Amino acid sequence: MKSIFNESEKTELIERINKLNPELKPLWGIMSVSRMLTHCTVTLKLAFGEITPELNEKFLQIGKQVKNRVFETEMFSKNIPTTKEFLVPDNNDFHNNKTILIDYINKYSLTDVNDTKMAPHPYFDDMSVTEWGMLIWKHTNHHLTQFGV
Repeated sequence: MKSIFNESEKTELIERINKLNPELKPLWGIMSVSRMLTHCTVTLKLAFGEITPELNEKFLQIGKQVKNRVFETEMFSKNIPTTKEFLVPDNNDFHNNKTILIDYINKYSLTDVNDTKMAPHPYFDDMSVTEWGMLIWKHTNHHLTQFGV
């Protein structure tokens, strides 16, 4: 599975982010490109513990069942449900949202993979730094593909 800890895979992801423009329309879903950038940043804020997820037993049960399969493919299914942490408003500040996402990706890629103090995920609860790195790559890739880049 690709990860933002792999320098070339991280660079490729950032290059794709830089290909986005505010006028792009999604190939599926309803988010604007600006809102998608903020939505993708949520994953990183969760990993850093800047957002504390609501740990819902129903979601955690689902997460336990699918966690291993999540890391087997590079794409999520289209239109899968999400938790409330990811339901962000659209502030229409495309350029700032893009800069923030790239900064967070670069910051997280410097995290010590031996760190054991990572925040919980709303579906998967405890995750390693390495798992977060793969999930961040996969989630961002999913939404870049949504916008055709």
